[in-house]
Amino acid sequence: MDVSELFFEIDDPGQEGKCLHLLSDILMIVLCGYLCDCEGFEEVYDYACDKEEVLREFLELPCGIPSHDTLNRVFRRLSPTQLESLLINWGKEIVGLLSQKQLIVDGKQLRGTVEAGHKQATVQILSVWAEKERLCLAQKQIANKTNEITAIPELLSTLDITDSIVSIDAIGCQKAITQLIVERQANYVIGLKSNQDGLYTQVADWFERHQSSLQAEISRDLEHGRAEKRTVILSEKLNFIDAAQEWVGLKSVIYVESSRWVNQEHQLSKRYYISSLAGYWAAQVGHFIRRHWGIENQQHWHLDVTFNEDGCQVRKDHAPRNLTTIRKLALGLISRHPAKISLKRKRKKAARDDEFLIELLNQLNI
Repeated sequence: MDVSELFFEIDDPGQEGKCLHLLSDILMIVLCGYLCDCEGFEEVYDYACDKEEVLREFLELPCGIPSHDTLNRVFRRLSPTQLESLLINWGKEIVGLLSQKQLIVDGKQLRGTVEAGHKQATVQILSVWAEKERLCLAQKQIANKTNEITAIPELLSTLDITDSIVSIDAIGCQKAITQLIVERQANYVIGLKSNQDGLYTQVADWFERHQSSLQAEISRDLEHGRAEKRTVILSEKLNFIDAAQEWVGLKSVIYVESSRWVNQEHQLSKRYYISSLAGYWAAQVGHFIRRHWGIENQQHWHLDVTFNEDGCQVRKDHAPRNLTTIRKLALGLISRHPAKISLKRKRKKAARDDEFLIELLNQLNI
């Protein structure tokens, strides 16, 4: 494994002539630490000291193991966009062309960066998730005093989304975003936001009056003590929805009704979506809508539970953003390994079994 070649495009933030440690060694030590059930730079340092003999098989380590302060300092100063390029390029090699693939766009706060007396995290990351391959293809930090609305177009511009299906929750229900997706020759399925008064009101009213005459796709689930009935209705009849004319590429509207019985309590929710898809069955579009939440279950949940991201107290400079890139790279590596055990157990196994760790790292060579 040529570690230096893997990280050769990333500039060393240290001063030339004063660096005792190779940047490629530092990055690989932190990646190995997060693959091996570590949290934070101190635990990564402890792990590296215990496994120095193993690490020397593929790292140079000219001055031994760098201290946890050195790891922290480098990650604070390291260019986040350059490190993200490693994650992006690796994902692109695996996923290939994005045509006909569902791309899920969603944001996540790093709760560990919430400052005392504040409710919002100082670092919020927007991601593009390849649903089928379960990989993060791109990410962007949402700038201060802005939100996902401004970040989504910038993030999508980094990918060739031609002929893909982009799904976004209601925050992305903006005319400029739908126009951008259509101009990039892609399709969209977006939650209809209630503050889009004209369109939301007209769509909700139209389905209220006509849903009984439209074909519905009904599915039922019963698991973990919860029963759910989902009804999906799709319509391409937009002639009586005047506000639809203002939205570029809008060809269908979707109504989703979810009835849940949890602990004998009934919960009913109604949601509406807009889409540029035409000629699809309600079951197909309903599948896209349901799979949209895969990013919550397969990325955000594991970042928080398996990697304890929200508990990380690293807050300064670029370190939080760079660490979430490392976590996502580690998540991709352990998720793609075929071992039939949980991701948490894979991390613990990598910490014990050096050969298993090498198997995980070898997936970087594609």
